[in-house]
Amino acid sequence: MNAAQFTAPNQPAFEADESLTALTFSGQLVAGGVLLSVVLPPGVVRARLAGRYFLAHCGDASLWGRAHDWSFYLRRPLFVAAWRPATTDLHGERWLLTTPDVNDPGVGWLTMRPPATPINLIGPLGNGFELPARTRQLAIVSTPGRVAALLPLLHTMLDSGGRVVVLLQGDGAIDPALRDLLPFAAEVQQAAPGADWQAQLQAVVSWADVVAAALPGAALPSLIEAVRTVRLHVERGFAQALVDVRLACGYGACHACLTPLGNGRWTRACVHGPVFDLADLGK
Repeated sequence: MNAAQFTAPNQPAFEADESLTALTFSGQLVAGGVLLSVVLPPGVVRARLAGRYFLAHCGDASLWGRAHDWSFYLRRPLFVAAWRPATTDLHGERWLLTTPDVNDPGVGWLTMRPPATPINLIGPLGNGFELPARTRQLAIVSTPGRVAALLPLLHTMLDSGGRVVVLLQGDGAIDPALRDLLPFAAEVQQAAPGADWQAQLQAVVSWADVVAAALPGAALPSLIEAVRTVRLHVERGFAQALVDVRLACGYGACHACLTPLGNGRWTRACVHGPVFDLADLGK
């Protein structure tokens, strides 16, 4: 290994090991989630971005560091929130990545990096949300800390002339930074967990052509119940959910992301998800 391989790159780039070098731009906490702005090399795959993720190495981004610096042993998943075209001043494309794991030490390490710090990413990985061509009315069901991962789907719907309702589980005032993140054209509602949440869920389920959800694991049954109450059964193609699991390796090798299916079997969310049709998750 020569001396150059010990030096972290200073530009966004595709690496020989099929990983990516990104440069940090900024990081912030928004409504119980983390938003990390990074610069990636032009040409990263952009198909069905909502629900797809990168795995970030939290350590030295040089070739030597990727092999030896595992101060934070596992890579951390960062979901795609947005991207912007390349500009000459950035020498790449600006991407907005997000995670609800605000208290995770590896995520904390990432958000504390000064601007232009190189970080190593793998991705984008997994299967994202799919928006059927017939969709005119989209309901997004989430928590404030998770909703940024559904922004690409929201913008696709609005760009096609459709209507979007965002239902957030929570109480109190919505973080102004989150308000700024959500397009003005989207109708934003909020309901506290319990009877009010269930009633609001049933209302958006009865109105929507498609439902997209990003909820904690404990809250997913409430969505399944609402769909069954309004529509009698969970019809394939009507609702999709980003499951709440640990995404560690991205290739199905570690089994940390095993997800129970409604038929009693298990699957690996990192490769077969992390977005699933609700019909596959409901019992």
